[in-house]
Amino acid sequence: MDAKTEKIALFRYGLIAPLVIEVLPRGEMIRRARDIAANEHEFPYSNRTQVSVDTLLIWARRYRLDGFPALAPKPRCDSGVSRVIPPQLAQLIERLKRENPHRTAATLLRELALSSGSDSPPISMASLYRFLKERGLTERELLNPTTARRKFEAEYANQIWQSDMLYGPYVQRPEGGKRQSFLYAIIDDASRLIPHAQFYLSEGLDSLLDCLRQGVKARGIPIRLYVDNGKVFHSQQLARIAASLGILIVHSPPYQPEGRGKIERWFRTVREQFLANLDRKQTLTVETLNARFWAWIDNGYHVAEHSSLGTTPLLRWQRDIQQIRQVPPATDVRRLFFYRVLRTVRRDSTFLLQNRFYEAPPHLAGQRIEARFDPLDAGVVDIYVDDNPEGQARPVDPVVNAGLPRPKSQPVEPQPPTGINYVELIGKPPQDKE
Repeated sequence: MDAKTEKIALFRYGLIAPLVIEVLPRGEMIRRARDIAANEHEFPYSNRTQVSVDTLLIWARRYRLDGFPALAPKPRCDSGVSRVIPPQLAQLIERLKRENPHRTAATLLRELALSSGSDSPPISMASLYRFLKERGLTERELLNPTTARRKFEAEYANQIWQSDMLYGPYVQRPEGGKRQSFLYAIIDDASRLIPHAQFYLSEGLDSLLDCLRQGVKARGIPIRLYVDNGKVFHSQQLARIAASLGILIVHSPPYQPEGRGKIERWFRTVREQFLANLDRKQTLTVETLNARFWAWIDNGYHVAEHSSLGTTPLLRWQRDIQQIRQVPPATDVRRLFFYRVLRTVRRDSTFLLQNRFYEAPPHLAGQRIEARFDPLDAGVVDIYVDDNPEGQARPVDPVVNAGLPRPKSQPVEPQPPTGINYVELIGKPPQDKE
């Protein structure tokens, strides 16, 4: 699917994830769907702000039957035909209702008719009622917005993970000098266990995805992942990976980190128990820093009794191990986290990726391909066309290529002449028609 289609499919998955990541009774599923439908959303490539319960249930059924690709939009059979409420009229109705929430539907219809100079309103009462309800423009919703906040605790391990980034100490660079490190970490909400945490030399998306990949490989697949609103947490690569694994990404509102309180408290523990006790006289590389850090997690933090648990994080996590979603043994977890980008193969069978040229199989010259690769080790790139594997690409070695013989072009078998010539035909007398 193209970038636009994938963005719409990812948005739809984000809406229905609470309906499909767990097996729910019918009543609970409908209740959750109603909660989702009651809120406003920013639909990609659309002016819509709300979705109906029935649509949510249809999308959820498609996902359960055919997976993520089933959420891609289908071409409209009524493309080019106007809807009941044109966008300009919808915008005017919304402005009028927000301007005065006490306006009744009957008053709105009269005002619309008078302002347009018509004797009859442009839409029916039923269409107006449905529009106001779908947009959350009823008097009750406009005058009494609900912003309730609740403290929560996950019921079992891997139900909720929280992730964030902490600025780490300066470490020695391989080429000399020092640079700052960045700690990406994941904590399990119920057990306080750390699925994975690691210091990196970059705070970019590559580091976040590597941390999540190792966490999934070591401790299974979470149901929800609570993160903040940083740029890396809104990346389409992360959204696609989460959708393929069945993970719901939840972003805490700005300046409201209630969903990430446990990771923030754990970072305080890291500062007090680990960073404060590092030997400042020793010059650390990121590798030696991580070796000490992982030893502290495994031999100190995980086996120490947690005050709010009454047990250790490791024992608490192991209590729920039977219901944790594990990655199937034959699954290549590394490939699940591959980046996916579209490229066009040039006539010389090469394409550019991360400022390096790669050589694709010759039969793909001139075609549009999807390159899938590990951003931390892009030595080999998997090539797909229309989701079908078409081989691999490796970095171009111009020295080796210079010594290789050029492939001989296959002779084209000549076609017999057609015998059609404009000058000859125009000079012939017209044939009599019988």
